[in-house]
Amino acid sequence: MAQLLNLASALEMLGGEKNLLKELLTDFACGKQFKKEELVRLEQMEDKTEAAKYVHYFKGAARQIGAEQFAATAQKLEDTLRGRESGNLEALNEAFEQDIKAANAAINLALKAM
Repeated sequence: MAQLLNLASALEMLGGEKNLLKELLTDFACGKQFKKEELVRLEQMEDKTEAAKYVHYFKGAARQIGAEQFAATAQKLEDTLRGRESGNLEALNEAFEQDIKAANAAINLALKAM
């Protein structure tokens, strides 16, 4: 089962670079912010490519920092947007938004402990 924030895995992927992990966590929490209205706007376009790219950005960042649960949700949404699988966009958007909030809360706690 995917973890909310798997710091051990992230640290391993980064070759044990704790300072880099802290930088990436900070960037995820304080950098480009997810805007649901932007995602919905992009999803309303006939071509869903830009919406998929938007989701892909956050998915990639989530994988780098070990936000496994959010990355898995983002993958499902991206796959649906790219037509690789079927899914309810409204429900996937809601799960995406909830999981990114949960990931950010876990990141903030982790940063305080570092």
